[in-house]
Parts: sequence; structure tokens; C-alpha cells
Amino acid sequence: MKISLSTIFGFLLGIGLFLYAVYGATGTLLGVMMFVQAASVAIVLGGTVAATMISYEGRYVWKAMGTLSKVFVPTAVNAASLFSTVELVIGWGKIGARDGLLALESEFKKVDTEKDPFLAHCIQLFLAGYEKENLRQKLNTFINKSYERNMVQATILNTMANISPGFGMIGTLVGLVAMLGNLDPSDPSGLGESLSLALLTTLYGTMFAQLIFKPASRRAEQKEQIQKFKNQLIADGFLLLLSRANSVEIQDHLNSYLDPAIHFDIARKGEESASNE
Repeated sequence: MKISLSTIFGFLLGIGLFLYAVYGATGTLLGVMMFVQAASVAIVLGGTVAATMISYEGRYVWKAMGTLSKVFVPTAVNAASLFSTVELVIGWGKIGARDGLLALESEFKKVDTEKDPFLAHCIQLFLAGYEKENLRQKLNTFINKSYERNMVQATILNTMANISPGFGMIGTLVGLVAMLGNLDPSDPSGLGESLSLALLTTLYGTMFAQLIFKPASRRAEQKEQIQKFKNQLIADGFLLLLSRANSVEIQDHLNSYLDPAIHFDIARKGEESASNE
């Protein structure tokens, strides 16, 4: 399984800066133990999960929690995969222009679609013989609804990011009430320690929101945006195939999805193939 090094770096940087702040405040890294309190973590995490379960269906909440474990996994869609998709569609365009659209059915069977359900859906609808505008409508509906459905996890994580600081404040208020209720006017020496413990839940609530929930939400959202981008590229490719567009037209259109540095060039590919022969 691939790991996103940039995500790991960002997470470790955040933890490292926190430890540096602790060291600057206490003069020793052992001072971090002052910031460890199980009750504060329980109030923040327990309250955040409880409020989220009230706000959303449980199955969606568990999916969102599962998304947290995938934060360190990079998206499968990258420049290389987009380039190979463009190359694949252009190859189909050449076959379709030369042998007719029916010849593409055997070519589609050579493609592994298990990891790309949208590509499988495109092939199924293409072979069903829909008219171009009908096919466009069905593909766009699939793209948009898939995006909306998969964005629920990102929305839930963003909600958790908004909720957790509130429960951090609730924990602080509970701690302050308990501290003042047990305050001994004749011995205020323990006031500072009790106050620091009460404020820990605010710290936990903020850190969980800004270092875990909100970044995970943005990460999940970005992955869905990238996947939607690729799906739109594939959809445009199949619409061009149905229109019997030539390979150059397909190339020029699909290259708009690629970075200019990696634009597909049929002429260059032809020269490379000739040199290899």
C-alpha cells in the first residue's frame, strides 16, 4: 500500500511544533505529561462522536471514521493515470474510425474495469446503443450523483471539526465549575494546577479539529474532486467515440485535461513506435 509522504510530513510537523511549544513553556519535553488527561480526551472525542451520530445516519458516520484511516493513502488518480487513460481512449478512437464502433466491443473486454466502476459503467452504456445526448445525460448524472454520495464523508468530518472545539469548551466549563465548587479559600495554592487541567479540554478540542478532522475532511474532498475530474475525462472520451471523432480530435480535446507538459502527441508516439520496430 502506498503512503502519502507529504501527509505524514504535515502531521509530524504539527506534532513537532506542539512539542516545541511545550518545551519552550516548560523547559523539558517531559512537560508534555502535563498535557495528558484521559478525561479531557473522553469528553472531546465522546461528545464529538455522540453529536455526529445524532446529526447523521450511523452508517455514514462509520464510513467517515473509516475515511480517517485513509488520510495517509494518496489518491489513485495522478498525472500518469490520466495520461494512460487519454492514450487508451485515443487508441479506441483509431480502431473505431478504422473498423467501426462494433469492433470496440472486443477491445473493451481487454480492459480491467474492476478497480474503475465508472469506466465499466461507460462501456456498458456505450454498448447499449444510446444516442449521444442521452448518453451524455446518463454519464453526467452518474458523475454528479457519485460525487454527491461520496462527499458525505467529507461533510461529516468537517462537521466533527466544527463540533469538537465546542465540546472542548464544555469540558473546560465543567472543570471550572468543579474547581470552584471544591475551592478552599484558606488554601488557593492548587488553583493554578486545577485551572490548567480545566483548560486542557479546550486545547484537545482545537487540536483534534485543526490537526485531524478538518485536514481529513479537506483530503477526502480533494480526492473526490480529482476522481470527478477523471470521470469527466472518460465521459468526454466515450462521447467522442460515439461521434466517430478521429484520433487527432480526441487527442486535442482530452489534452485539455492534462498538464501541458504531458500532453499526448500522436505524431511523437508514432515516431517512437517506428523506432522501436
